[in-house]
Amino acid sequence: MGFFCARRKIMDIRTLNQNAYAQLAKDRPQVLEKNRSYGIVSITVNDLIYAIPLRSNMNHSNGFKTISMKRGNKLIWNGLDYSKALVVQSTDIEPTAFKLREKKEFDKIQSNKEKIIADFEKYVTAYIACVKKGTSTTDHRFKFTTLQYFHTEFGI
Repeated sequence: MGFFCARRKIMDIRTLNQNAYAQLAKDRPQVLEKNRSYGIVSITVNDLIYAIPLRSNMNHSNGFKTISMKRGNKLIWNGLDYSKALVVQSTDIEPTAFKLREKKEFDKIQSNKEKIIADFEKYVTAYIACVKKGTSTTDHRFKFTTLQYFHTEFGI
């Protein structure tokens, strides 16, 4: 009798290559800050690849909060920001890992990957439904979302 050991899939943390930043910012400069490399997690939903950026100051609930940190007398959260997700190609993603400052942040992302995928899929689905109903500009979850720049990719 053979023994099979399934290796748990790791949620890779990467960056986008510089060509991807240039292409994504073309005709939509609001999408990215110039000369800033973001750590991202990539997720595929309905055949589209999304790059979800890591943020060091998540001050809203449209994402997955990882760890809190004290900055001065203020408590801030790090996390994955669903509202700033980008639609990318697999070739846009660098093959080398992006190293997080805190191992516990990496561990929290890894132990919650199914939740992150399910929650992000719900976020995208809700955004598309709001656009189709004409309510995306009045729904607080989508007021500043970068998904507004990818309607062609969504077919809406």
